[in-house]
Amino acid sequence: MKNTKDPGLGSKFIKPVKRMVNEDGSYNILRKGGLSGLKDFYKFLIDIHWIWFSLILIGGFILLNLIFSTTYLLIGIEHIAGNYPELSPFENAFFFSAQTFTTVGYGVLHPKGALTNYIAMSESFLGLLSFAIATGLLWGRFSKPSLKIAFSKNIIITPYEDSMAVMFKMVNQRKNVLLNTTVKCVFLIDKGTGQTAFNKDYSEFKLDTDQVNFFPLTWTLVHKITEDSPLFNISFVDLVKRNAEVIILVETFDETFNQTILQKHSYACEQWLENVKFERNFEVNEKGHIELNVRDINQYTSIN
Repeated sequence: MKNTKDPGLGSKFIKPVKRMVNEDGSYNILRKGGLSGLKDFYKFLIDIHWIWFSLILIGGFILLNLIFSTTYLLIGIEHIAGNYPELSPFENAFFFSAQTFTTVGYGVLHPKGALTNYIAMSESFLGLLSFAIATGLLWGRFSKPSLKIAFSKNIIITPYEDSMAVMFKMVNQRKNVLLNTTVKCVFLIDKGTGQTAFNKDYSEFKLDTDQVNFFPLTWTLVHKITEDSPLFNISFVDLVKRNAEVIILVETFDETFNQTILQKHSYACEQWLENVKFERNFEVNEKGHIELNVRDINQYTSIN
Protein backbone atom coordinates (compact mmCIF):
# COMPACT_ATOMS: atom_id res chain seq x y z
CA MET A 1 0.00 0.00 0.00
CA LYS A 2 1.34 3.42 -0.95
CA ASN A 3 0.24 6.36 1.16
CA THR A 4 -0.31 9.70 -0.54
CA LYS A 5 -0.09 13.25 0.70
CA ASP A 6 -3.03 14.94 2.33
CA PRO A 7 -5.04 16.35 -0.64
CA GLY A 8 -6.07 19.36 1.43
CA LEU A 9 -8.68 17.92 3.78
CA GLY A 10 -6.55 17.66 6.92
CA SER A 11 -4.98 14.58 8.49
CA LYS A 12 -4.45 15.23 12.22
CA PHE A 13 -7.43 14.97 14.57
CA ILE A 14 -7.90 14.33 18.28
CA LYS A 15 -11.44 12.98 17.88
CA PRO A 16 -13.01 10.66 15.31
CA VAL A 17 -14.22 12.23 12.07
CA LYS A 18 -16.88 10.08 10.43
CA ARG A 19 -16.38 11.55 6.97
CA MET A 20 -14.58 14.42 5.26
CA VAL A 21 -17.03 14.88 2.38
CA ASN A 22 -20.81 14.49 2.59
CA GLU A 23 -22.83 12.44 0.10
CA ASP A 24 -23.97 15.57 -1.72
CA GLY A 25 -20.36 16.60 -2.34
CA SER A 26 -20.22 19.33 0.32
CA TYR A 27 -17.43 19.31 2.88
CA ASN A 28 -18.20 18.05 6.39
CA ILE A 29 -16.89 21.30 7.84
CA LEU A 30 -18.76 23.82 9.98
CA ARG A 31 -17.14 27.13 9.12
CA LYS A 32 -17.08 29.80 11.83
CA GLY A 33 -16.10 33.41 11.35
CA GLY A 34 -15.93 33.29 7.55
CA LEU A 35 -18.28 34.55 4.89
CA SER A 36 -21.42 32.43 4.81
CA GLY A 37 -25.17 32.78 4.48
CA LEU A 38 -26.31 36.40 4.35
CA LYS A 39 -22.69 37.63 4.69
CA ASP A 40 -22.05 36.24 1.23
CA PHE A 41 -25.43 37.25 -0.12
CA TYR A 42 -24.78 36.66 -3.83
CA LYS A 43 -23.56 33.07 -3.29
CA PHE A 44 -26.42 32.53 -0.85
CA LEU A 45 -29.02 33.54 -3.45
CA ILE A 46 -27.32 31.54 -6.23
CA ASP A 47 -27.09 28.33 -4.20
CA ILE A 48 -30.34 28.16 -2.23
CA HIS A 49 -33.25 26.01 -3.35
CA TRP A 50 -35.59 27.46 -5.98
CA ILE A 51 -38.51 27.50 -3.55
CA TRP A 52 -36.63 29.67 -1.05
CA PHE A 53 -35.27 31.87 -3.84
CA SER A 54 -38.80 32.47 -5.15
CA LEU A 55 -40.10 33.22 -1.67
CA ILE A 56 -37.29 35.77 -1.10
CA LEU A 57 -38.11 37.54 -4.39
CA ILE A 58 -41.83 37.64 -3.68
CA GLY A 59 -41.31 38.59 -0.04
CA GLY A 60 -38.89 41.37 -0.98
CA PHE A 61 -41.33 42.77 -3.52
CA ILE A 62 -44.18 42.80 -0.99
CA LEU A 63 -42.01 44.22 1.81
CA LEU A 64 -40.69 47.13 -0.24
CA ASN A 65 -44.19 47.99 -1.44
CA LEU A 66 -45.50 47.86 2.12
CA ILE A 67 -42.79 50.32 3.18
CA PHE A 68 -43.61 52.76 0.40
CA SER A 69 -47.36 52.28 0.89
CA THR A 70 -46.98 53.24 4.54
CA THR A 71 -44.95 56.29 3.50
CA TYR A 72 -47.69 57.45 1.14
CA LEU A 73 -50.29 56.95 3.88
CA LEU A 74 -48.23 59.04 6.31
CA ILE A 75 -47.98 61.85 3.75
CA GLY A 76 -51.71 61.64 3.09
CA ILE A 77 -53.72 59.57 0.67
CA GLU A 78 -55.10 62.80 -0.83
CA HIS A 79 -51.67 63.31 -2.47
CA ILE A 80 -52.39 60.37 -4.77
CA ALA A 81 -54.78 61.39 -7.51
CA GLY A 82 -57.28 58.98 -9.02
CA ASN A 83 -58.07 57.01 -5.87
CA TYR A 84 -60.67 54.32 -6.22
CA PRO A 85 -63.51 55.10 -3.79
CA GLU A 86 -64.44 51.44 -3.42
CA LEU A 87 -60.94 50.63 -2.11
CA SER A 88 -59.49 51.45 1.28
CA PRO A 89 -56.75 54.10 1.64
CA PHE A 90 -54.17 51.35 2.22
CA GLU A 91 -55.22 49.45 -0.90
CA ASN A 92 -54.99 52.60 -3.00
CA ALA A 93 -51.55 53.36 -1.59
CA PHE A 94 -50.35 49.78 -2.11
CA PHE A 95 -51.56 49.56 -5.73
CA PHE A 96 -50.03 52.96 -6.48
CA SER A 97 -46.75 51.77 -4.95
CA ALA A 98 -46.79 48.54 -6.96
CA GLN A 99 -47.43 50.43 -10.21
CA THR A 100 -44.64 52.88 -9.43
CA PHE A 101 -42.18 50.17 -8.33
CA THR A 102 -42.71 48.16 -11.51
CA THR A 103 -42.79 51.36 -13.65
CA VAL A 104 -46.11 50.17 -15.14
CA GLY A 105 -47.81 53.51 -14.65
CA TYR A 106 -51.37 52.91 -15.85
CA GLY A 107 -52.06 56.61 -15.58
CA VAL A 108 -55.12 56.46 -13.32
CA LEU A 109 -53.24 56.68 -10.05
CA HIS A 110 -50.56 59.38 -10.07
CA PRO A 111 -48.78 61.52 -7.48
CA LYS A 112 -49.78 65.07 -6.54
CA GLY A 113 -47.40 67.48 -4.89
CA ALA A 114 -43.62 67.75 -4.79
CA LEU A 115 -42.98 65.39 -1.85
CA THR A 116 -45.08 62.56 -3.28
CA ASN A 117 -43.42 62.95 -6.67
CA TYR A 118 -39.95 62.80 -5.12
CA ILE A 119 -40.84 59.62 -3.23
CA ALA A 120 -42.43 58.05 -6.33
CA MET A 121 -39.33 58.94 -8.34
CA SER A 122 -37.09 57.25 -5.73
CA GLU A 123 -39.32 54.19 -5.67
CA SER A 124 -39.29 53.79 -9.45
CA PHE A 125 -35.49 54.05 -9.45
CA LEU A 126 -35.28 51.43 -6.70
CA GLY A 127 -37.68 49.24 -8.66
CA LEU A 128 -35.49 49.38 -11.77
CA LEU A 129 -32.44 48.40 -9.73
CA SER A 130 -34.32 45.59 -7.96
CA PHE A 131 -35.57 44.02 -11.16
CA ALA A 132 -32.12 44.30 -12.75
CA ILE A 133 -30.59 42.47 -9.77
CA ALA A 134 -33.36 39.84 -9.79
CA THR A 135 -32.85 39.27 -13.53
CA GLY A 136 -29.10 38.87 -13.02
CA LEU A 137 -29.65 36.35 -10.23
CA LEU A 138 -32.12 34.39 -12.35
CA TRP A 139 -29.63 34.25 -15.21
CA GLY A 140 -26.86 33.23 -12.82
CA ARG A 141 -28.95 30.37 -11.46
CA PHE A 142 -30.12 29.15 -14.89
CA SER A 143 -26.69 29.43 -16.54
CA LYS A 144 -24.74 27.84 -13.67
CA PRO A 145 -23.29 24.58 -15.05
CA SER A 146 -23.94 21.48 -12.99
CA LEU A 147 -23.74 17.74 -13.25
CA LYS A 148 -26.61 15.46 -12.32
CA ILE A 149 -24.71 12.22 -11.83
CA ALA A 150 -26.38 9.80 -9.43
CA PHE A 151 -24.28 7.42 -7.37
CA SER A 152 -25.34 4.12 -5.89
CA LYS A 153 -26.36 4.51 -2.27
CA ASN A 154 -23.81 1.91 -1.17
CA ILE A 155 -20.23 0.97 -1.91
CA ILE A 156 -19.76 -2.79 -1.80
CA ILE A 157 -17.04 -5.38 -1.28
CA THR A 158 -17.75 -8.36 -3.48
CA PRO A 159 -15.98 -11.28 -5.21
CA TYR A 160 -14.38 -10.25 -8.46
CA GLU A 161 -12.42 -12.50 -10.81
CA ASP A 162 -9.91 -14.35 -8.60
CA SER A 163 -10.09 -12.03 -5.58
CA MET A 164 -12.27 -9.40 -3.91
CA ALA A 165 -13.06 -5.91 -5.15
CA VAL A 166 -14.67 -2.67 -4.08
CA MET A 167 -17.43 -1.41 -6.38
CA PHE A 168 -19.80 1.50 -6.72
CA LYS A 169 -22.03 2.65 -9.56
CA MET A 170 -22.91 5.96 -11.12
CA VAL A 171 -25.25 7.10 -13.88
CA ASN A 172 -26.08 10.35 -15.62
CA GLN A 173 -29.65 11.36 -14.73
CA ARG A 174 -29.94 13.74 -17.68
CA LYS A 175 -30.24 12.94 -21.37
CA ASN A 176 -27.34 15.22 -22.26
CA VAL A 177 -24.08 13.93 -23.74
CA LEU A 178 -21.05 13.52 -21.46
CA LEU A 179 -17.68 12.93 -23.07
CA ASN A 180 -14.21 11.97 -21.79
CA THR A 181 -15.44 11.27 -18.27
CA THR A 182 -12.65 10.71 -15.74
CA VAL A 183 -12.99 9.47 -12.16
CA LYS A 184 -10.36 9.94 -9.48
CA CYS A 185 -10.66 8.38 -6.02
CA VAL A 186 -8.89 8.87 -2.72
CA PHE A 187 -9.12 6.39 0.16
CA LEU A 188 -8.77 7.58 3.74
CA ILE A 189 -8.97 5.75 7.04
CA ASP A 190 -8.21 6.39 10.71
CA LYS A 191 -4.80 5.16 11.81
CA GLY A 192 -6.55 3.42 14.69
CA THR A 193 -3.56 2.97 16.98
CA GLY A 194 -1.76 4.88 19.72
CA GLN A 195 -1.98 8.61 20.25
CA THR A 196 -2.60 9.16 16.55
CA ALA A 197 -5.67 6.88 16.46
CA PHE A 198 -7.87 9.47 14.76
CA ASN A 199 -5.31 10.85 12.33
CA LYS A 200 -6.13 10.10 8.71
CA ASP A 201 -4.08 8.05 6.27
CA TYR A 202 -4.60 8.94 2.60
CA SER A 203 -3.92 6.32 -0.04
CA GLU A 204 -4.20 5.83 -3.78
CA PHE A 205 -7.42 4.14 -4.81
CA LYS A 206 -6.77 2.80 -8.26
CA LEU A 207 -9.68 1.82 -10.46
CA ASP A 208 -9.61 -0.86 -13.15
CA THR A 209 -11.03 1.74 -15.51
CA ASP A 210 -10.96 5.40 -14.55
CA GLN A 211 -11.80 7.01 -17.88
CA VAL A 212 -14.40 6.45 -20.60
CA ASN A 213 -14.91 8.36 -23.82
CA PHE A 214 -18.70 8.02 -23.68
CA PHE A 215 -21.00 7.81 -20.66
CA PRO A 216 -24.57 6.96 -21.79
CA LEU A 217 -25.24 4.02 -19.44
CA THR A 218 -24.51 2.96 -15.88
CA TRP A 219 -20.83 2.80 -15.05
CA THR A 220 -19.65 0.36 -12.38
CA LEU A 221 -16.32 1.46 -10.93
CA VAL A 222 -14.08 -1.36 -9.68
CA HIS A 223 -11.11 -1.31 -7.33
CA LYS A 224 -9.48 -4.72 -7.11
CA ILE A 225 -8.16 -5.59 -3.63
CA THR A 226 -4.60 -6.77 -4.19
CA GLU A 227 -1.42 -6.52 -2.13
CA ASP A 228 -1.04 -2.94 -3.38
CA SER A 229 -4.55 -1.96 -2.29
CA PRO A 230 -5.05 0.14 0.86
CA LEU A 231 -7.81 -2.33 1.85
CA PHE A 232 -5.51 -5.35 1.75
CA ASN A 233 -5.69 -7.34 5.02
CA ILE A 234 -8.24 -4.90 6.53
CA SER A 235 -11.43 -6.58 7.73
CA PHE A 236 -14.86 -5.20 6.96
CA VAL A 237 -15.46 -4.52 10.65
CA ASP A 238 -12.21 -2.54 10.78
CA LEU A 239 -13.23 -0.48 7.75
CA VAL A 240 -16.39 0.68 9.45
CA LYS A 241 -14.78 1.07 12.87
CA ARG A 242 -11.93 3.18 11.48
CA ASN A 243 -14.26 5.41 9.44
CA ALA A 244 -13.00 4.31 6.05
CA GLU A 245 -14.04 6.71 3.30
CA VAL A 246 -13.73 6.89 -0.46
CA ILE A 247 -13.84 10.39 -1.93
CA ILE A 248 -14.70 10.60 -5.61
CA LEU A 249 -14.05 13.41 -8.08
CA VAL A 250 -15.77 13.17 -11.48
CA GLU A 251 -14.58 15.35 -14.34
CA THR A 252 -16.38 15.36 -17.68
CA PHE A 253 -17.11 17.48 -20.73
CA ASP A 254 -20.79 18.41 -20.97
CA GLU A 255 -21.99 19.23 -24.50
CA THR A 256 -25.00 21.13 -23.11
CA PHE A 257 -22.83 23.69 -21.31
CA ASN A 258 -19.92 23.19 -23.74
CA GLN A 259 -17.41 23.04 -20.89
CA THR A 260 -15.73 20.72 -18.43
CA ILE A 261 -17.68 20.23 -15.18
CA LEU A 262 -16.76 18.60 -11.87
CA GLN A 263 -18.78 16.74 -9.26
CA LYS A 264 -17.77 15.31 -5.86
CA HIS A 265 -19.15 12.39 -3.91
CA SER A 266 -18.20 10.31 -0.89
CA TYR A 267 -18.86 6.89 0.65
CA ALA A 268 -18.35 6.34 4.37
CA CYS A 269 -19.55 4.62 7.55
CA GLU A 270 -22.83 2.74 7.11
CA GLN A 271 -22.65 2.94 3.31
CA TRP A 272 -20.18 0.05 3.19
CA LEU A 273 -21.68 -3.38 2.42
CA GLU A 274 -20.12 -6.81 1.91
CA ASN A 275 -21.19 -10.09 0.31
CA VAL A 276 -23.61 -8.44 -2.08
CA LYS A 277 -23.56 -7.70 -5.78
CA PHE A 278 -25.17 -4.98 -7.87
CA GLU A 279 -28.06 -5.88 -10.13
CA ARG A 280 -28.02 -4.92 -13.78
CA ASN A 281 -30.23 -1.89 -14.39
CA PHE A 282 -30.39 -1.85 -18.19
CA GLU A 283 -31.54 -4.39 -20.78
CA VAL A 284 -32.37 -4.68 -24.46
CA ASN A 285 -36.05 -4.64 -25.41
CA GLU A 286 -37.77 -6.50 -28.24
CA LYS A 287 -37.12 -3.67 -30.69
CA GLY A 288 -33.39 -3.72 -30.03
CA HIS A 289 -33.32 -0.55 -27.91
CA ILE A 290 -31.38 -0.39 -24.67
CA GLU A 291 -33.66 0.46 -21.74
CA LEU A 292 -31.85 2.09 -18.82
CA ASN A 293 -33.66 2.31 -15.49
CA VAL A 294 -31.87 5.08 -13.61
CA ARG A 295 -33.81 4.48 -10.40
CA ASP A 296 -32.57 0.90 -10.14
CA ILE A 297 -28.95 1.96 -9.66
CA ASN A 298 -29.20 1.11 -5.93
CA GLN A 299 -30.50 -2.44 -6.42
CA TYR A 300 -28.32 -5.26 -5.11
CA THR A 301 -28.67 -8.90 -4.09
CA SER A 302 -26.97 -10.95 -1.40
CA ILE A 303 -24.36 -13.51 -2.32
CA ASN A 304 -25.17 -16.94 -0.91
